[in-house]
Amino acid sequence: MKKFLLKENYTSSNLLDKINLLTESQIAQIANGIAWTTENYHTAVLIGGTALVHYLKNSRDLTPDIDFLVYDIEQLRLILEDQDIPYQPLRSTDENIGLTVDDFNTDYLDSNTVNPTLNKLILSTYNMANIGGYSVRIINPELLTIMKLELGRDKDIKDGFALIQSGLLNKNKYLKYLEQLKTSLNDYESLKSYSEMLFNI
Repeated sequence: MKKFLLKENYTSSNLLDKINLLTESQIAQIANGIAWTTENYHTAVLIGGTALVHYLKNSRDLTPDIDFLVYDIEQLRLILEDQDIPYQPLRSTDENIGLTVDDFNTDYLDSNTVNPTLNKLILSTYNMANIGGYSVRIINPELLTIMKLELGRDKDIKDGFALIQSGLLNKNKYLKYLEQLKTSLNDYESLKSYSEMLFNI
């Protein structure tokens, strides 16, 4: 496993720029998380802030933590235990939603929690990205937008609108995914109204 994330070989020039603003120790943590995951659980899909920075120019600053979505959290747990890598439960209010590995500053979210329908769609429609020479599965921008808007926190709604306004989204894909997820979203009508306003549907 590489000790430091290479400061070259990125699909996203924006992510490269943001990585280079971090300290060497922070870069090392990201490197360890990405390297270990791609080598040991390569079907995980990168989500969260790192994915946002990958797609969005002039996005908010990158934090040295990583979020992956995984299909089988128990398999991941066994791999960690087999390698004597300590982990802790990842909790949201009173629910376990995955695992946290402090050594990597990485959260692994269980796809069977929160919104399993959305999570399964994310896992089956990923893009590929080169991050410091690592080939990483990454959430597509349309589902990242839906996920952000669905979370409903102020910062996430801001991120969702920024993605919609970025020109990166494929309108037909966005609407197709939204329709597939209609019954699993907390507020489908609001998400639909956002798309109508920003896409002039």
